[in-house]
Amino acid sequence: MTVSSAHQQQHRLELDSESAERDRADSRFLKQKNGPAPVVGPDFEIVDLFAGCGGLTIGAIEGARRAGRGGGLALAVDNDSAPLSVLKDSLGLPDRCVETADLSDALGPVGSASTSAEQSLFAGIRKGPLLLAGPPCQGHSALNNHTRHDDPRNDLYLAVGRVARILKPTAAIVENVRGVGSDRRSSVARCVSVLEELGYYVSARRIDLATIGVPQRRVRHVLVATKGKTFEWSLPTTRPRDVRWAIEDLVSHAGSTAFDKPSTPTPVNRERMEWLLKNGEFNLPNERRPVCHQSDHSYRSMYGRLRWDAPAQTITSGFGSMGQGRYVHPSKPRTLTPHEAARLQFLPDYMAFESVERRGQLAQMIGNAAPPLLSTILVEALIDQELL
Repeated sequence: MTVSSAHQQQHRLELDSESAERDRADSRFLKQKNGPAPVVGPDFEIVDLFAGCGGLTIGAIEGARRAGRGGGLALAVDNDSAPLSVLKDSLGLPDRCVETADLSDALGPVGSASTSAEQSLFAGIRKGPLLLAGPPCQGHSALNNHTRHDDPRNDLYLAVGRVARILKPTAAIVENVRGVGSDRRSSVARCVSVLEELGYYVSARRIDLATIGVPQRRVRHVLVATKGKTFEWSLPTTRPRDVRWAIEDLVSHAGSTAFDKPSTPTPVNRERMEWLLKNGEFNLPNERRPVCHQSDHSYRSMYGRLRWDAPAQTITSGFGSMGQGRYVHPSKPRTLTPHEAARLQFLPDYMAFESVERRGQLAQMIGNAAPPLLSTILVEALIDQELL
């Protein structure tokens, strides 16, 4: 063996070891039953806009922990109180850390002086927090054929620039659907202009989250704004993790709440699921589909079965219906449970979803969440680059 070959082999072994350790750490995080202990006097505070059930916050806290730092949630804002309650209970937070508010009403124009409503909303927050945001993405979604890329909700992306002007965050992470940059209202470009005027270095990437370890195909547009220098996108990658990695241990798990129960299929859909399993098929033939899906359909995954040995398709709020995508369990004649969908979204087991009784609420919270592993890796990188 030449010296060069030996060095290459040693490098591969080091990468394999690092990948194996990250795999173990991610698995522990995903399956842990108890949330992180609250950080007293955190190194940095977190403000999460359009927080939902807090996927970005939970990932950021984990990323800080892995980097030897302490991050604590100062404020999470959303217009729906139900997912905020899940976040609050999951992290054992006081009521003051979550606020139900419609940011389209609560925030003033981007360039104006701060209003009394804004001063009240952000009272007590130290300057220089980590700002997280996952603005509503329905107006950008490829599934929204009616108003795609030209929807007033897209302007909510500008909330990031407005809050950056008020709080002067040390760094900001904004996550959205892959097509957000194609918005005809130029919401991203306008937000970038505001951030750059405020002195931030802004960069963005489209990331297939499967490449960083999320066990589903989910491509997202991610923007990072930093002070002092531009963020370097040197993120660790891993071999795609499959459905088995995420949920095989839940096959025989029998919980008593809606979180662990699949939706009840219609008799005809139950028959379709059984046909897929009996015949070892993953795509339902046209003649077994509803008439409206037998021709001119472009979504082959609808009515399909997941594979144990491949990542899931993008998890949406429709994971309980086989007519919404490839959501039939790999080995059971049923669709995914909310628990299984949460695992595929990289939402850890300690999250307080079992307290949610309404299946529709669970589906919305889980399907709309940002997988925490994204912000975990980004926060680790920000700390490593001395940007946070």
